Amino acid sequence: MKKKIALNTFYTIGIVISVIGLKWAFQNANYPVVGLLIATGLFFIYLKINIVKEVRAGIKEKENNLNSSVKDEII
Repeated sequence: MKKKIALNTFYTIGIVISVIGLKWAFQNANYPVVGLLIATGLFFIYLKINIVKEVRAGIKEKENNLNSSVKDEII
Protein backbone atom coordinates (compact mmCIF):
# COMPACT_ATOMS: atom_id res chain seq x y z
CA MET A 1 0.00 0.00 0.00
CA LYS A 2 2.87 2.38 0.80
CA LYS A 3 4.28 1.80 -2.68
CA LYS A 4 0.98 2.78 -4.27
CA ILE A 5 0.73 5.91 -2.15
CA ALA A 6 4.25 6.89 -3.18
CA LEU A 7 3.42 6.27 -6.84
CA ASN A 8 0.25 8.33 -6.52
CA THR A 9 2.30 11.19 -5.08
CA PHE A 10 4.83 10.87 -7.90
CA TYR A 11 2.04 10.96 -10.50
CA THR A 12 0.54 14.06 -8.91
CA ILE A 13 3.92 15.80 -8.97
CA GLY A 14 4.29 14.81 -12.63
CA ILE A 15 0.92 16.32 -13.46
CA VAL A 16 1.76 19.56 -11.65
CA ILE A 17 5.13 19.83 -13.40
CA SER A 18 3.46 19.20 -16.76
CA VAL A 19 0.93 21.98 -16.14
CA ILE A 20 3.64 24.43 -15.06
CA GLY A 21 5.71 23.44 -18.10
CA LEU A 22 2.68 23.99 -20.35
CA LYS A 23 2.33 27.53 -19.07
CA TRP A 24 6.01 28.20 -19.72
CA ALA A 25 5.92 26.63 -23.19
CA PHE A 26 2.86 28.64 -24.25
CA GLN A 27 4.47 31.88 -23.06
CA ASN A 28 7.61 31.09 -25.09
CA ALA A 29 5.70 29.77 -28.13
CA ASN A 30 7.56 26.47 -27.92
CA TYR A 31 4.88 24.26 -29.48
CA PRO A 32 6.76 20.95 -29.75
CA VAL A 33 7.32 21.12 -26.00
CA VAL A 34 3.60 21.89 -25.53
CA GLY A 35 2.75 18.69 -27.38
CA LEU A 36 5.22 16.68 -25.31
CA LEU A 37 3.93 18.09 -22.03
CA ILE A 38 0.31 17.42 -23.00
CA ALA A 39 1.24 13.81 -23.79
CA THR A 40 3.12 13.32 -20.52
CA GLY A 41 0.36 15.01 -18.52
CA LEU A 42 -2.27 12.74 -20.05
CA PHE A 43 -0.06 9.72 -19.39
CA PHE A 44 0.31 10.66 -15.72
CA ILE A 45 -3.45 11.20 -15.44
CA TYR A 46 -4.04 7.75 -16.97
CA LEU A 47 -1.62 6.12 -14.52
CA LYS A 48 -3.14 8.00 -11.59
CA ILE A 49 -6.67 6.85 -12.48
CA ASN A 50 -5.48 3.24 -12.72
CA ILE A 51 -3.70 3.30 -9.36
CA VAL A 52 -6.72 4.89 -7.66
CA LYS A 53 -8.90 2.09 -9.06
CA GLU A 54 -6.44 -0.52 -7.75
CA VAL A 55 -6.38 1.04 -4.28
CA ARG A 56 -10.17 1.22 -4.12
CA ALA A 57 -10.47 -2.41 -5.20
CA GLY A 58 -7.91 -3.41 -2.57
CA ILE A 59 -9.76 -1.52 0.14
CA LYS A 60 -13.08 -3.13 -0.83
CA GLU A 61 -11.44 -6.56 -0.82
CA LYS A 62 -10.00 -5.99 2.66
CA GLU A 63 -13.38 -4.78 3.93
CA ASN A 64 -15.10 -7.83 2.47
CA ASN A 65 -12.54 -10.14 4.09
CA LEU A 66 -12.95 -8.36 7.41
CA ASN A 67 -16.75 -8.50 7.21
CA SER A 68 -16.74 -12.19 6.32
CA SER A 69 -14.37 -13.01 9.19
CA VAL A 70 -16.57 -11.08 11.62
CA LYS A 71 -19.63 -12.95 10.37
CA ASP A 72 -17.80 -16.26 10.85
CA GLU A 73 -16.94 -15.34 14.44
CA ILE A 74 -20.55 -14.41 15.20
CA ILE A 75 -21.84 -17.75 13.95
